[in-house]
Amino acid sequence: MSEKLPKASAIKALSVEYTGLVQEPLEGFQVKLAREENMFEWDIVIFGPPETLYQGGYFKAKMRFPQDYPFSPPTLKFTTKLWHPNIYDNGDVCISILHPPVDDPPSGELPCERWNPTQTVRTILLSVVSLLNEPNTFSPANVDASVMYRRWKESQGANKEYEEIIKRQVAMSREQAAKDGVDVPQTLEDYTRASRIQRERGQSQAESSDFYEDLIGDDDDDTDMETSVTNATSDNS
Repeated sequence: MSEKLPKASAIKALSVEYTGLVQEPLEGFQVKLAREENMFEWDIVIFGPPETLYQGGYFKAKMRFPQDYPFSPPTLKFTTKLWHPNIYDNGDVCISILHPPVDDPPSGELPCERWNPTQTVRTILLSVVSLLNEPNTFSPANVDASVMYRRWKESQGANKEYEEIIKRQVAMSREQAAKDGVDVPQTLEDYTRASRIQRERGQSQAESSDFYEDLIGDDDDDTDMETSVTNATSDNS
């Protein structure tokens, strides 16, 4: 079997997911390719959900996919500074769903809690938003943030050290949003409106893109696809 076949299969799977997210975007998220015709690296924007500490936030991240996706998980790294128990100082997200499904008793994670090929970018992003609001403090990536979060939680908000850091980071992220020319949703109505606007724009973009239509072909077209995606995959060989 050609070594390019798994890569072509991954591109096909990713193109289906990408087109789906463009046509029917998740509320509070934006996705786009980091580089044209490279399906293996996506730029992600997560808007802070209303009525949370992160309300009004504009958090940018990179998602990178392996050549054998969806059999192996992608990685997700925030490029916006974010103080959180499950995010390393370098921005890498530590969450069970992004860990390979191996037996690792010391981690405290069951294989069923880890990645499996039925997971998608949608489930990853929803899991990350859930993690922002409800951190896992049992095996933290940032111990100091974990301790601070527990103090805030146990004091029912009286200890505001954690809250104040998050609010400062939200304010800084909004400055970046202004530089990027992005209107950050503040209310629940704005939160859903942004997604509807993106959906309208995304449908137009997807309909005009021959690249994605070519990739979502019949399974019998894998051989021809190897030639058509050589340029798109050369950076990931």
